[in-house]
Amino acid sequence: MVGAALAASATGQRVLAVVEKEYTHSYDAYLTSLQQRGFEVSVQAPDDAQDNTLFEFGERKFDHLLFLAPTIKQFPRGLTTHTIVEFLREGGNMLAGVSPQLSESWRDFAREFGLEFGERGTMLVDHLGYDQALDTGNHAAVLVGGHRDQMGAGGLATEAGGVFSDETRSIKEALVYRGIAHWVGPNPLAFPLLRPPTTSYQTDPPSITTSPDGSWHAANVGKLEALHSQPDLLTGADAHTPDASASLATAIQLRDNSARVVFVGSTELFGDLYKGAARPLQRAFVDDITSWTFQERGVLRVVRTAHQRLRANEHDVRPDYEENEHTSSMYRIKDTLSYSLQVAMFDGQTWGPAPSDLDLQLSAVMLDPYVTVPLKPHRGPYATMYEADLRLPDRHGVFTLRVNWKRHGWSYVRADDVVPVRPFNHDEYPRMLSSSWPYIAGAFSTMFGFVAFVYLWLTMPVEKLASKTS
Repeated sequence: MVGAALAASATGQRVLAVVEKEYTHSYDAYLTSLQQRGFEVSVQAPDDAQDNTLFEFGERKFDHLLFLAPTIKQFPRGLTTHTIVEFLREGGNMLAGVSPQLSESWRDFAREFGLEFGERGTMLVDHLGYDQALDTGNHAAVLVGGHRDQMGAGGLATEAGGVFSDETRSIKEALVYRGIAHWVGPNPLAFPLLRPPTTSYQTDPPSITTSPDGSWHAANVGKLEALHSQPDLLTGADAHTPDASASLATAIQLRDNSARVVFVGSTELFGDLYKGAARPLQRAFVDDITSWTFQERGVLRVVRTAHQRLRANEHDVRPDYEENEHTSSMYRIKDTLSYSLQVAMFDGQTWGPAPSDLDLQLSAVMLDPYVTVPLKPHRGPYATMYEADLRLPDRHGVFTLRVNWKRHGWSYVRADDVVPVRPFNHDEYPRMLSSSWPYIAGAFSTMFGFVAFVYLWLTMPVEKLASKTS
């Protein structure tokens, strides 16, 4: 097909989908959409995982890992937590869909990323905003986003820049979320993608059964606990606390290689609900988080960096061992240098110019930043050029010209250029130093005072001594 020939991801096309056997056909529409976008999808049951499932001869066999098996009691051989972490460190990405029936193994693995899921069997419930057509009587088919997303009360997270498209954010129809919520701890690399509505909360909902005569029966009602007696109650009203925030889907981006991990608390978003055309935000949300996780969007890379000294005039030249025509291998204190950084962005098929509003900064760092200046963008045909002029401090040593930009939803931009900075040579100081004027003035004042004293002494009239009269 044509889509298979296109480069959908910036890091690779190979996807391993680990799906429980009894639910394989529930995700046919979602897996087919991945293949249509150019991914090579391999579907595997958890029990079929071998020691060489992710790695072979020390190399990754897949570029992305899709987990839709929330009920496995322990991770299978070849897909242990240690192996998955190593897979992420080697540049792989992972998208994990869990459900209210997630196992304790999944709960422990999520804690490694600073996420704390609710108790097994708990679900998000909203008595004021639920889908009546899909509701089974427990109000767990919660409407999220769209017209309900007002004043940051819930829905798509505003700080997730680069994850959702403008078209997705403009959809007014809410999506249906039926699953579990979680807390996001104080992990600076983790950020929510989907927040619960203000009127929702997490509890153990009763199971509703309806008889043919129209009557219904609620089971497990006696197990319900009063909300005020639950110390760790997760609600949408207090989604932002000093220590944690409530979320329905959370993204994590590794510090070293920008590998991406996403946890979603509802596998139904990828299943039957994904097929429905009546919920456009449903499909747009899943497509966007999949594109971001598999590095189809929000991907930045540094094309090149350059820096050189700004000359005062045409006669301001240095020896060849210090600088050539276009490069500088050594700087002097108080030099002004010109720095440029080219950044490109992947648009799903090719690399092009990066956005011009990334607010990049350049720092001259030894142990701590001595000078920090903003970089100004200039959009080009193939990349965006960020430039700045920086005056080196009055301190010699080895400096690092560093750009260290980390924002949620974008690949991290990191560029380091190590440059030596020397002091003035003995013949580079000016003939007359401004700091020497006090000493020069003191010397000349002493000389002038001595000459004045001698002149006055020699020209002073001699007084005749009065003779003594007897």
